[in-house]
Amino acid sequence: MSTTTPSCPRCEAASSASASRCESCGFVFFDLPTRRKLPRPSPLALLAIGVVLAGGAGLAVLLTRDSPPAPPAPVPAARAEARLVRQLDVRGSVRCPGDIRSGRSTRCQFLYPDGDTQLMLVTLTPAGELEIDVPYPAQRRPGR
Repeated sequence: MSTTTPSCPRCEAASSASASRCESCGFVFFDLPTRRKLPRPSPLALLAIGVVLAGGAGLAVLLTRDSPPAPPAPVPAARAEARLVRQLDVRGSVRCPGDIRSGRSTRCQFLYPDGDTQLMLVTLTPAGELEIDVPYPAQRRPGR
């Protein structure tokens, strides 16, 4: 295998690879210098950059997130009974043994004018509304 040296295209004189012109005839070499390649980051460096970016995004989400709203205050039994009668829009009355609280069902009874009773489970929603659930099968007890 023979090694070749760069030479001048005009006079064929030998010249160095880094020369910009021929030393014998003065011919100007127009060859562009070889492009420098940027160093490639290692897979570990890419992984570290990804972890830092993901951590920064997670921290930004945590810091800009609103705190959860406070749970609504319990509704006293007397006020809940009046609200439930209006909400049901029927004749009769409602009896609840205690305050209606969020996240917990309270057993209330709807009392019909003829003496019948209807069991209801009442819960306070996060929006402060009273939610009624009638267990299935409905337990309506005839009056005495």
